[in-house]
Amino acid sequence: MNMQYKTDPSETPSFFNVTKNMRRIFAVLFVAATLWACNNDDDKPQGKYEHGAFVLNEGKFLSGTGTITYYNEQADTLQQNIFRNAAGQYAGDVVQSMIFHDDKAYIVVNGDNKVEIANANTFERLGSISDDQIVQPRYMEVVDNKGYLTVQGPYDDNYNLVDSYVLVIDLSNNTVTKKIPTDEGIENIVYAGNKLFVGASGYSSIHNVAVIDPSNNTLIDNIALDGVPVGMVVDNNNKLWVLANDDANAKLYRINPSSFEKEQTINLGTSVDTDLAITPDKSGLIYSAFGSFYKISTTATTAPSAPLFTTEDVVTQYGMNVDPDNGEIWIGDALNYSSEGKVYIYTSEGKLKKTFTAGISPTNFVFR
Repeated sequence: MNMQYKTDPSETPSFFNVTKNMRRIFAVLFVAATLWACNNDDDKPQGKYEHGAFVLNEGKFLSGTGTITYYNEQADTLQQNIFRNAAGQYAGDVVQSMIFHDDKAYIVVNGDNKVEIANANTFERLGSISDDQIVQPRYMEVVDNKGYLTVQGPYDDNYNLVDSYVLVIDLSNNTVTKKIPTDEGIENIVYAGNKLFVGASGYSSIHNVAVIDPSNNTLIDNIALDGVPVGMVVDNNNKLWVLANDDANAKLYRINPSSFEKEQTINLGTSVDTDLAITPDKSGLIYSAFGSFYKISTTATTAPSAPLFTTEDVVTQYGMNVDPDNGEIWIGDALNYSSEGKVYIYTSEGKLKKTFTAGISPTNFVFR
C-alpha cells in the first residue's frame, strides 16, 4: 500500500527545518574537519620510513649485491634491503650515495651507471635516470629541481680517468640537460652561498675544488688545495670546510663561498680518513685518522691535541657521518668487503652505544 502525506508548507513542523539546518551544520563541520586533517597530514612525512637512518651498502664488487639498510632509532627496529631495483633482488651494483628531494629518494648506483628513484616514504621503486654519459656516478645535489650529479667517467687502457664532469639533470622529466667538465676523479658536491662546490681529485697532482654557478650551469673557478679534498661540509656561518688529505699532513680549510678565499688553514699533522662530518649545531667538525676520531671547533686555529675517542672493534672503517638530530657518530665497518658489514654508533661524547649488522661494505649514512 502506497501512503502519501501532503502538508501545507506554512504548516510544516519546525522539526524539519531544524533537521535541515543541522544537516547543513554537520556538512560544514565535516568539510572543515577534513581540510584540517589534510593540512595536518601535509605537515609531516607519510609512510613507513618517515624518520630514521639509512645505511648505504655498496655490496660485493661486480656482484650487484648493494643494499639499503634502515634503522628506526625511536622504535629500535632494523630492516635490511628495503629497496629493490628492476631486477627485484637488490638495490644494485655499488650503492654509492642517496639524497632526498620532495617526496623522492635518488639513489646513486655507481656500478650500474644510473640513479634509481624511490618513493621517499615507502621506498617503492619509481624508475631510474639513465644516460650514456652517466659513467661511474658518485654523488648528487639538488638546486631548484635540478640534479647535479658528479661523474668520474670512463677509464683509458691504463685505467686512468680521462673525462670527469658534472651532469645537470632536469628532475621534472629525469633527463640530462648539460655536461660541465671538471678535473678528473670528482667526488663530493656541496651547495653553499648560491654556488656548488665539487671536490676533485685523487687521481692526479691537481687537487682542486671546482666552483659551479647553478644559475647558468657553468664552471666559474677552481680553488687549489695542498691535498685531495676528501670531505666537505657547511658550518653555522655558511662557511665551507674542506678536509684535504695527503700522506703526512692533512689540512682543514675554511673557504668563503662568496669570494672563494681560503680564510683559515689548519694543519692536522697526520693522514686522515675520507670523511668529514659536522655536529648538529654546525659549530664542530668530526674527522678520523687510524681509528681515532677527533672533534674540532669551527673557531679553532690549531688541531686538537687528543681524540674524542678511539675505536677498538672496527676492522675496516669504510664510512662515517653524524646524526644531525643528536650528534651521534655512525661508523661503517666493511670487514672483508665480501660479507655483511657492521655499523657502530657512538654518542656525541664518544661512548659506544649500539652495534648492528648491515649489508656488505656500509659506506654512507643518510639521516631523515
